[in-house]
Amino acid sequence: MKHETPLLSDIAYQRILEALFDARLPMGARLTQGELISVTGVPVGPVRDALKLLEADGIVTVHPRSGIEVIGRSTDLVRQTFQFRGILERPAARAFAQSATEATLRGMLAQHEAAAERFAAADPNADVAGELSVLEDSFHAPIVAALGNELVDASYRRLQLMARIIKVKAAVYPKAALVSLAEHRAVILACLSRDETAAEAAMARHLTNALTRNLGV
Repeated sequence: MKHETPLLSDIAYQRILEALFDARLPMGARLTQGELISVTGVPVGPVRDALKLLEADGIVTVHPRSGIEVIGRSTDLVRQTFQFRGILERPAARAFAQSATEATLRGMLAQHEAAAERFAAADPNADVAGELSVLEDSFHAPIVAALGNELVDASYRRLQLMARIIKVKAAVYPKAALVSLAEHRAVILACLSRDETAAEAAMARHLTNALTRNLGV
């Protein structure tokens, strides 16, 4: 089977995001094209194409004469991100309660219970942000996909980028991770009961609590 070679602009896009997520490029900073060429190892043309995509995603603003401005973490950004997530994910939880198979829900529940056991046994000062992020994606993405709407999917992809920006360099300890898992579990159990109202309410609580946790970072 023939594999297509990734475009240099796609490589530049991913490498810029990775540099932002691991804090090699600072949030809220002004950068030059030269700095981005150095970070990505990609020529100026594809970097410019990547910047157009990043600007469309709301990650950067390109100023023709004064460089590239990276979005910074702010209280407004945190609130707006979670407000938009609520608009999408509350009805998505209702749809997921209707459409998700029992096997899917049981699998999600088992995944969360196994993770909860690991977190409960972990060093209380261990940073489990990476593992929790994987669980968050595996929980939220299929719920949003239950709406079956490509425009929502595209918007949610941008929201995921914003969520990662909000959490850059923020440690998550096992005790806090267990709280998030319990909130996920409440949504899953409501879906297993096919209780759409309870699923939506549980998702709303989770997102409200996640907003509070992120404002406290």
